Amino acid sequence: MDLNKLKTFYTVAQLNNFSRAAEILYLTQPAVSAQIKDLEFEYKTKLFNRNGRKIELTDSGEKLIPFVKKLLDIYDDSLHAISLLQEAGQGSIKLGVSGLPGARLLPAALSRFREIYPDIHISIREKKSAGVLDLLKLKKFDLGLIVSSEENINTSIIGAEVLYRDKYVVGVSYDNPLARKKSIGVKDLSQNPLIVSPKDTVTHQAIIDLYNRLSLPLNIEYEIENKSMMKTMVEKNLGIAFFSSLEIKKEVESQLICPLELEGIPFYSYIQLAYNKTKELNPASKAFHDFIFNIDEQDNFISG
Repeated sequence: MDLNKLKTFYTVAQLNNFSRAAEILYLTQPAVSAQIKDLEFEYKTKLFNRNGRKIELTDSGEKLIPFVKKLLDIYDDSLHAISLLQEAGQGSIKLGVSGLPGARLLPAALSRFREIYPDIHISIREKKSAGVLDLLKLKKFDLGLIVSSEENINTSIIGAEVLYRDKYVVGVSYDNPLARKKSIGVKDLSQNPLIVSPKDTVTHQAIIDLYNRLSLPLNIEYEIENKSMMKTMVEKNLGIAFFSSLEIKKEVESQLICPLELEGIPFYSYIQLAYNKTKELNPASKAFHDFIFNIDEQDNFISG
């Protein structure tokens, strides 16, 4: 089946005029007539009734129209899809990331992405999750990798999709008697000094909400922005601290920090890919979005 002939047939049918169809298709009128005759021979039926200059579709021609339109639409869609793929292989992405996904998820994911799209330029800027969302609202970023304490953070402007659900654990020193336990209860939480991140962080607010929910007094001993320092202070038994399990993966494997789950208390953080709903993603950003959500679960793209 020749798509060009079908396109000629469809154009003539829309215009009811051979000469006008010839002009639009950049063909001679005899060439248009010849293509229609070829189709009529192929379908073994007349497609147009001709009455002088006036033409109209036969019943067979009318029956053929929706099928031809569908074929031409599929062909146009395929051209568009390939065009987007080629465009996605170039261009740039402005990516905002918060600390945890920037350190644990992004490097391995970018390594794989670069293999597929070597010509895409990615500009990465690290901010706290709230800062990433603020700049997404202002359309300064195309995409944002953030951490939230809530699964659904969608608004009228911001859209977000969960990439990874991470469990919060309580990190304690192996010198702390709590290290002999597998989990930590409410009573132990209230009796141990806390080391927390600053007030403008997702983890700090999540801890405040948790303690309020459990009606526990906050016993904050230190407030520290630097995560490495916080881990070292926990190792030295200067207090206990809440971490996402990804944050202390290396320390747990090296037996520097003992992770304790909360007894009967679900407490999670969510790594999410966020975007501005009012800003259409460019082909490169769309390619990154689709890529990161289609990595096989078996692939260990979250680095330790």
